[in-house]
Amino acid sequence: MPRRESGIALALDGALGSYQRGVKPYTGLEPTILQLVEAIIRRRRCKATYRAPGRPAARRFPYDPYRLLSVRGGLYCVGKVPVYPNLATLAVDRIEALELLGEMFTVDPSFDPKRHEAEAFGVVWEKPTTVVLRFRAEQATYVREREWHPTQRFRTLQDGRLEMTLGAGGALEVTRWLLGWGDAVEVVRPARLQREVAAKLRAAARQYA
Repeated sequence: MPRRESGIALALDGALGSYQRGVKPYTGLEPTILQLVEAIIRRRRCKATYRAPGRPAARRFPYDPYRLLSVRGGLYCVGKVPVYPNLATLAVDRIEALELLGEMFTVDPSFDPKRHEAEAFGVVWEKPTTVVLRFRAEQATYVREREWHPTQRFRTLQDGRLEMTLGAGGALEVTRWLLGWGDAVEVVRPARLQREVAAKLRAAARQYA
């Protein structure tokens, strides 16, 4: 670069920075990622050896990869296991082996990546549920200034609390996010999510009793 521009670049290098926490390491997984990209582009069925959390051994099954997603420090593949009707999301770092087969596959015409992005709270797609939350008044500014989900709507209550309404799928991911707010948030509905969060908080409190 010309001298003047290179000086600006050096100055910017000292002025800008970024970092993330909770990012998964993918060193050594480049061959698997490249195979997935090839399978997605060429519509090639794969044979995946996958170790799911909590399972004592890996399972081997055919898999049709539709799209790679980078979400919150993790890399995931959305696709289908041919014998099941629902989408299957695999964490790339849990794929122990991947083999591209000679078979081709057709993407399910009902698969809509934009809809998946708009409805899922994280990477797991489930039927969206209307979630109503109420945050303490002192947290209202922090909640409002971020987009937690594309469907979020806000309403300020008379006592200063902030009510958030959103429609999202992925109950486990929603629960984990809510637990991070501790007692600063109240789940108004659905009742099932309310009970789940309450049970988790009680269990956590017992650990410190």
